[in-house]
Amino acid sequence: MVASVLRRLLTLHPLVGPAVAAVFLLAFTALGWVYYLNQPTGQSAIAVTVEPGLNARTIGQRLDELALVRSGHVFAVLARLKGLEGRLQAGTYRLDGRRSTAQLVEDLLQSPPAPVRVTVPEGVTRTDIAGLLARAGVVDSGRFAAVTGDSSLARRLGLAAPSLEGYLFPETYFLAAPSPAEEVARTMVAQFRAVMSPHLEARLAVLGLNLHQAVTLASIVEREARVQEERALIAGVFRRRLQLGMRLESCATVEYAMGVHKEHLSNSDIEFASPYNTYLVAGLPPGPIGNPGLASLTATLFAADTDFLYFVARGDGTHVFSRDLRAHERAKHRLRQPPAKPAPRPHIRRRRR
Repeated sequence: MVASVLRRLLTLHPLVGPAVAAVFLLAFTALGWVYYLNQPTGQSAIAVTVEPGLNARTIGQRLDELALVRSGHVFAVLARLKGLEGRLQAGTYRLDGRRSTAQLVEDLLQSPPAPVRVTVPEGVTRTDIAGLLARAGVVDSGRFAAVTGDSSLARRLGLAAPSLEGYLFPETYFLAAPSPAEEVARTMVAQFRAVMSPHLEARLAVLGLNLHQAVTLASIVEREARVQEERALIAGVFRRRLQLGMRLESCATVEYAMGVHKEHLSNSDIEFASPYNTYLVAGLPPGPIGNPGLASLTATLFAADTDFLYFVARGDGTHVFSRDLRAHERAKHRLRQPPAKPAPRPHIRRRRR
């Protein structure tokens, strides 16, 4: 049809015909391109939180980053034509990339369901998160644990990892209740991707680490560090031990292997057989031992350059750092000594007047 119309246009005036045909062809190409960009991406449905005051351009960029639309610019144009900005309600929407961009604009014009606020703390495991979400009525804990332990889902999300442990980003989420477990997992991984900026990703090549190794190390830093000022230093200690071929000897990895938290590990605990036990196994464990936050990810990628090789907890959240084993043993012995009792005050008998 288009070809026949072009042939008819070309039979017009020698100058007018080609000019009109060129304009027609350009317009048809533009319409075809817009039609293509309006088509669904095929991305599975995920929860998207829209904060108050966001404009159509910013929302379009976010949906583009989440692969929910083919073009954030086309979304912004359609949204403005529909008057979305004046009618959009803040909240959490379930948006499906199997719907066209125009349909997603219509979805955003509907009132969002009342969201449930769930805060995921830094360092918790995926099974911990399953419990948090279940108590909030968002997902079934068993289903979420199964979904996040599925290596095939990790591959579909572009992660070279055996599970989603480490990639479920700690954040405050506003989620529909109930929600499909896979949808929630995808939302949390998308948040991880958004936080891992190009600036942070560029550090991987500099350090000679891949993403999975960096997240694994950051998860150990997250569990070992208690104060912000020590994160980069603890990361530096672990980096140096790895470079020297020393075992990491992280108590947090033993606790993860055993599935329990203990204030103090016994000698038998340290002998617990597991590839996650860094007292027994050299190098990094097979994967993260929890889900690190931005501070620990950044500290790992920008670790302090240090000659410390050991640290021991003081009990107040800080640590004593040592350069050699002898100094480390002295620090442990000193910290484990019970505090000296104050000398009793002498009893002074007062003379009666």
